[in-house]
Amino acid sequence: MGYNWVTEDGITGWNTIYGLTRAIQIELNIYPTADNFGPTTMSKFPDLSRQEVGENPTNLNYILQGGFWCKGYNPGGFTGNFFGSTENAVIDFQRDVGFTLADGIVDGKLMKAILNTDGYRLSSSGRPVVRAIQQFLNREYGKYFDYIPTNGVYERQSNRALIYALQVESGLGNIANGNFGDSTIAHCPTLSFGYSTPGFTRVLQSALACNGLQYETPLFSDRYTSAIESAVRNYQEFMTLPATGVADVATIKQLLTSNGLTSRPAIACDASTIINNTTARTLVNNGYEVIGRYLTGTVSGIRSKAMTREEIAILLSHNIRIFPIFQDGKAEAEYFVPGKGRDDAYKAINAANELGFNSGTTIYFAIDFDAYNYQITDLILPYMREIKRVFNALEDDDALPSYKLGVYGPRNVCIRCASDPDVGTVYSFVSNMSTGFSGNLGFSMPANWAFSQFYEIDIGRGEGLLRIDKNDYSGRDAGASSVRHNPIETNPEYDVLFSEWIEIASSFPIMERRPLLFTTEFTFDQTYTVFDNFMFKVDVTTSTNYSLPGDDSVTISVKDNEPTASIKTILGDAYGELSKQGLNMFEKQLSDLSAAIGNGILEVKFDASAPSELKIKVSIFNDEISIEGGGTTDLGVTVTYTIKSNPYNDGPEGDLEPIIIIAGFSVIVLAITAIVILVGDIAGGLVALGALFATLLA
Repeated sequence: MGYNWVTEDGITGWNTIYGLTRAIQIELNIYPTADNFGPTTMSKFPDLSRQEVGENPTNLNYILQGGFWCKGYNPGGFTGNFFGSTENAVIDFQRDVGFTLADGIVDGKLMKAILNTDGYRLSSSGRPVVRAIQQFLNREYGKYFDYIPTNGVYERQSNRALIYALQVESGLGNIANGNFGDSTIAHCPTLSFGYSTPGFTRVLQSALACNGLQYETPLFSDRYTSAIESAVRNYQEFMTLPATGVADVATIKQLLTSNGLTSRPAIACDASTIINNTTARTLVNNGYEVIGRYLTGTVSGIRSKAMTREEIAILLSHNIRIFPIFQDGKAEAEYFVPGKGRDDAYKAINAANELGFNSGTTIYFAIDFDAYNYQITDLILPYMREIKRVFNALEDDDALPSYKLGVYGPRNVCIRCASDPDVGTVYSFVSNMSTGFSGNLGFSMPANWAFSQFYEIDIGRGEGLLRIDKNDYSGRDAGASSVRHNPIETNPEYDVLFSEWIEIASSFPIMERRPLLFTTEFTFDQTYTVFDNFMFKVDVTTSTNYSLPGDDSVTISVKDNEPTASIKTILGDAYGELSKQGLNMFEKQLSDLSAAIGNGILEVKFDASAPSELKIKVSIFNDEISIEGGGTTDLGVTVTYTIKSNPYNDGPEGDLEPIIIIAGFSVIVLAITAIVILVGDIAGGLVALGALFATLLA
């Protein structure tokens, strides 16, 4: 019959709404049915109104009452009869939508508004003024679009409704579509003090108020008052438009679209092309003073977009300032996994340091996709918090510059990153050029915006041809006008070794306790102490000239990021002794280490030769690492975990015997799980480690 079964769990939501929608279509003999309340359903829907006493229930009335219960309105029961209580619910809903005359009749358009999850009462995050504007738009222009939510939250539907209203007032009602295109630009009015066309003035007031509390004026004026003029001027100043107080097409389009009038001039831009002397002159000749350039990465894996020292020297010699951007992966949600923020922070800081950017420079981390609100919560903010923790950890390290944290992305991403207490981005580089992004539509400009990308264009010709994105420039971040002298010369072997080291070190979370290990201040062929207290000590040693493992250790070969032996083979008799939790912990750490090795050997060695110490050495050997330009190099990394004597034992040498016995049947299990426990609660010492063994052997 085309009906989708609805889970009977008492929970409202789209599953129930879709069921109600398909039920209407079945009642109206519309096949095939669909979840969408489309034009056919709307046109065939009969008006529903109050029944006479004694009339029979109808399925359409049941559906109406079900929709109201899902919407949060009480229709007086679930009876199938449209009597007084149901009529009152209809009237209440019509008033919430914005009807001047609430007649209690449900037509197809009103039914479509009932059968969705939009809110028509003031939300806790909404503003009363915005709700009044939404009701005004439904009341005056609702015949041109579906009824928009009236919850006081400005979003994409409200944004499009305002453009519809402008188009109708401009005489474009017959072609109104909610898009601010060429016809709308051509017919857009210029409004100034004393202007007395109420429709245009009210649309302008609405657009101002929706762009921020600071631009509100008393609704709804028939004339262009001094209060409106002042609000327009304040908005123009904030957006770096000519502050005239006159609402021209550039101001009105900026209020209603993220990119504004793209023909406006700009002195800032960004580019993915490495700048040379010829293209630098193109920038100067076209009036550009600031450019955003990438610290690392490629364009589609084909050409490098990473800044070079030579390029920076060229730009600065032409008096062009620079703001650095970090984007080293694909513009998609799947990129933002746990640990990626930490890795990217170190990569960005290292690149900026090597290029000579001074302390105080802002690095803009790219979130270059249309992240929905839940993705910002679940993926983007955790990613940015990891970056912030690295920035904080390195802030007091005199060996490195201290950089500021910025973000590049849609308005909603920028707003939420700035307001999150654990991120607190200093400046935003807003991707307003992406006008269709849900994160731009209906969101006001972030208060901390420094750059605003709004139009892609080619400038220059011949060898000087350059593709750029035009940027508005607020002046909050001036960009770098100089770099420090950096004596570190480019060293291809060091670069590839360091890249390999970062991958390996990142697989040992405990390394985060020494942030300097992830910077280019790191030196190979020496030992660093990562942690040391009265219970534990952790050291890491690197070697670019190592020997293969001996016979007194357990070794695992790794090929193409995977161990060549199964977990069961590696553990041997210990496999059957471990709990499921223990096996999962072992498998995860082994997988992380193998991914870091790529191709090489993992060695685990147990040393209990000292009477009061237990040492576990986890070593990674990776040979034949390719160097850019030709040749290969080798890298060995050994992490040594030293468990000192137990200070809570009354004996002179501590009580290590239980640990040694357990470790004896599976050295590698102890090594892998020791990493986990030391990271999770390094101060817990032997007590926590003993509890872990109990879990493993449960």
